[in-house]
Amino acid sequence: MSSRIDVRVEDLLAGTFAAALAAFVAIRSSSSDLRLDEASWWDFSFILAPVSILVFANAVRFAWAGDATGRPSTVAAVGKTIRDWLPFLVFSLAYESFHTGIWELIRVQDRDAGLLQLDRGLFGETPSILLQRFVSAGLSNVMAVFYFLHLVLPPVLAILLYRRRWPLFREFLLAILLAGCLGSIGYIVVPATGPEVAFPRLFTVPLAGGLYDPVTRFIDAARAPRDVFPSLHVGISTLVLWYGFRRSRATGLALLPLVLGNWVSTLYLRYHYLVDVFAGWLTAAVAAALAGWLLSLESRFRARGSRSLSS
Repeated sequence: MSSRIDVRVEDLLAGTFAAALAAFVAIRSSSSDLRLDEASWWDFSFILAPVSILVFANAVRFAWAGDATGRPSTVAAVGKTIRDWLPFLVFSLAYESFHTGIWELIRVQDRDAGLLQLDRGLFGETPSILLQRFVSAGLSNVMAVFYFLHLVLPPVLAILLYRRRWPLFREFLLAILLAGCLGSIGYIVVPATGPEVAFPRLFTVPLAGGLYDPVTRFIDAARAPRDVFPSLHVGISTLVLWYGFRRSRATGLALLPLVLGNWVSTLYLRYHYLVDVFAGWLTAAVAAALAGWLLSLESRFRARGSRSLSS
């Protein structure tokens, strides 16, 4: 009787990414204190929360029903859940690796001046400066909530897809992992800190609000120092919108105002240039196309392997 190891394309991608991160950790650990701060672990919690919920649900289900004949054991079901959600964890690990001093290793110059020049050459001015005329405490609070949604929307949609649309769930998580890979390359090739950090004198109207202040303090502590080009806020939320519509028209329409608000917030809150937004859309398009192609390629290899085993 032949046995096969069920290797998925996301396993290979996640393994490659994890190996690259491990090599980076080995290099950095010899020269600096490599550890994540408290805010970074909170960032991880938003990724791990859905996994914890599903593992708990599996445990409760098996506690009431037991391990019936022909059904996977409790350990197998929990293990499958963790494995299915691995791309989320790898993406979070990749992002958080930029807290570890990678810029000291690469030693490159920030590209904010070039990004600002691109905005001004293409659009006349970078939008975050033009949006100053609309600044108010109420709007700043709303924009802070929209910006924060990048931590919430991906796991929420993933949970909706997981039980009833598992192939689409796989493609969604693979697309997020690919977007993370592409974004990480962008952060290294085009490091930048964003309009407000790089050019504080350009802003004459301060952002403030009862909700804005604590939310942005948390976000600023958790985000990587040079995560501007491309905007993964825009890239990941675009994937959420795309796969939300693929789940159902109602899901897509429910997500649409939240995602649009997330896009605008990246500019209003002065985190991104407009070219970052376009780069985020392009990143999402490439990631979604690659995810679909890789899973199609995997299906062809599996079909070929099945024919070989049966012959």
